[in-house]
Amino acid sequence: MKIVGYLTEENDKLYDFNTIRQIVGTTKSKLHRDLHKLDWVEFVKYKNQYLYTEKTLFEIMERLLFEKLDKIERTKNGLQEN
Repeated sequence: MKIVGYLTEENDKLYDFNTIRQIVGTTKSKLHRDLHKLDWVEFVKYKNQYLYTEKTLFEIMERLLFEKLDKIERTKNGLQEN
């Protein structure tokens, strides 16, 4: 897996869209939807691409983790009821 990261002068880590998609392991459309759901998305436009902060990456990872845990919980409860 190729990770493209950038460091700012303040030592903030920035990641491009494709790197976030690879780290999270989701589709482009799902990642776009999740980015639009966040109210505070922090990004920098550099050389015609959007670079997202590490905080944004962690927020997306947290959101996907909770979605998967909810799905597991619903499946588990559905199997126990039958």
